[in-house]
Amino acid sequence: MLGELDLISPLWLDHPAPDEKEKAIQRLLKQAAGDLHSDRVSLYICPECGDLGCGAISVEVVFTENRVVWRDFGYENNYEDAVARDRYESIGPFEFDRAAYENVFKHIK
Repeated sequence: MLGELDLISPLWLDHPAPDEKEKAIQRLLKQAAGDLHSDRVSLYICPECGDLGCGAISVEVVFTENRVVWRDFGYENNYEDAVARDRYESIGPFEFDRAAYENVFKHIK
């Protein structure tokens, strides 16, 4: 359940630091390392400051030749190694056609 947390996508439109949107896209495309432990990628972050220390919903992003998979959803921050997965076990994995996935992010930029 994601609804009870006050978080927002790092791809939000009125971000106070425009370069952060580009960094988020690069992480989701695996063109840059994940922003959390073990190369995990934040999907939802603090809407006030974007700081991962406030907590984030994260995911493992896996690329294959033709697919992209979002799996192992969890809640974590950037100062502890633990990932809280229990509340997110029923979410995903989500699979995307790689070409379509990459094309979507080209149009967000």
